[in-house]
Amino acid sequence: MTGEAFGKIKLENAKIVLIKGNQKKEVKGKVFIHLKGFALAKVTHLDIEGDELENLIEKEKGDFLIVCGINGGIRIRIKEKLYVEVYHDLLNKVLKENERIMTWVGKKEGGIYIGFKKKYIEKLEKIAREDLGFKL
Repeated sequence: MTGEAFGKIKLENAKIVLIKGNQKKEVKGKVFIHLKGFALAKVTHLDIEGDELENLIEKEKGDFLIVCGINGGIRIRIKEKLYVEVYHDLLNKVLKENERIMTWVGKKEGGIYIGFKKKYIEKLEKIAREDLGFKL
């Protein structure tokens, strides 16, 4: 599901940057923690919505990609010389700076999503409860 809905908690002032080779471009979009059981979510995940992101992943539904923590956010390696960086301080509670994982990054209408493993899902849900005040 794209856009705002109950159970999709917007990370206010999140910044999305697309990196192609040496070119960096801020992408207009929104970032949400999408909680399991709300707005059709079967598992808690991170939605990164922006029309320019929708067709970055070449496989039909998504792929297992490297996601790492960076100063102030996370970086998704789509392929060599193609990255998406998402900046929001709360994201470093999920992935610390220089922490790297291989996880599912899926395609969705209007963007992409990160399907984290259980340890990271629990961190997202803790952020939703404790930092963003969502009652689970």
